[in-house]
Amino acid sequence: MQYPECYLHIICCASGEEWIQEIKPMWGLDLKTRIKRWLRDQWGGEIALDGEIMPKLDGEYYAKIITDHRPPDSVIVWDGGGFYTKIKE
Repeated sequence: MQYPECYLHIICCASGEEWIQEIKPMWGLDLKTRIKRWLRDQWGGEIALDGEIMPKLDGEYYAKIITDHRPPDSVIVWDGGGFYTKIKE
């Protein structure tokens, strides 16, 4: 399978469900910004990031930015960390 050149890979740590969202060149590679964008796109703005991203630790979800068409199981990542979500008030 051919992966996008640059993408956000998110996995639900409980279920193993995975999502891949391509990162366009003009979007930037800030992990927190990309996660917030994914939450908005995936959950229609009803779910928000709860707290900070925990580098190299699991949370409810684990996100990583992968570049150079590498597969999701690559150990070479731009940035990665676990995070939790909450329902927006």
